[in-house]
Amino acid sequence: MIGIRVGKQIRELYLIIDDPRKLIKTLNILSRFKVRARGVDIDVKHVHGVVLLDTRGYKYLIENDVDINGYVIDIDVYGLEKSIAKAIIYTKALLINPIKKIIIGIDYGKSIGVAVIVNDDIIYTRSYRILNEALEDIKFFIYNVDSELKIIRLGIANDIDERFINKIVEMFKDTANIEFVPEYKSSKHKYLLEDTKLTTDELAAINIALHRSKEVEYK
Repeated sequence: MIGIRVGKQIRELYLIIDDPRKLIKTLNILSRFKVRARGVDIDVKHVHGVVLLDTRGYKYLIENDVDINGYVIDIDVYGLEKSIAKAIIYTKALLINPIKKIIIGIDYGKSIGVAVIVNDDIIYTRSYRILNEALEDIKFFIYNVDSELKIIRLGIANDIDERFINKIVEMFKDTANIEFVPEYKSSKHKYLLEDTKLTTDELAAINIALHRSKEVEYK
C-alpha cells in the first residue's frame, strides 16, 4: 500500500535569477522549507519541472532557446515571496491548478508542531522550539499563497496557553478561517503516512490539519 507523501519534492526546481540579493533571499527561504534547487548553465537546452526566474532570467531562456516543459514563475510579475511560495507548492503538490485550499495544522506545547497542506498534499512539516519562528512560517504561507480557502486548525488541550490562542486569532482572523479541534491522541494516528521519521509534534499537527470538524467560534 502506498503511503501519503509528507513534504517530498516531486518536481525539480530551477533558478534563473540575476539579482544577487533576490537570489540569496530565495535560496535562504527554499532551504528553510526543505526545497532543493539547481541552476541552468549554457549547456542546458531542456528543462522539465518548475523554473523560478526574473526578467533577465526570462531573457536568458529566450536568447539560449531553452525548452521548458513545466511551470515558469516570474518573481518580477508576482513578487518575490509570493513567487517562492508558489514554487514550493508547485514542486511538492501533485494537483496545483487551481489551488483550492491551504490548511495549516498547529499542535501547541513545549514545542510547536506545524503542518501545511495544500489541496490534498502535505507540503511541509516542522517542530519548533521558538514561537516566533513558527508564526513567521505560518505567516509566509497564509499571506503568500493565493487559494480559494485558507484554514488554520489549532489543536486544543486542557493546558493550552490562552495567550497563544489570542495571538493566532489576532494575527490571522482577517486572512484565514480559524478552527479549534480536539488534539486528544492526535500524535498517535499515522494515517498511512509514508514518512515514519516525523516527530510527535509534526504527526499531531498533520492529524489536526486533516481533522474534519465544524468551525468553532472563539470568544
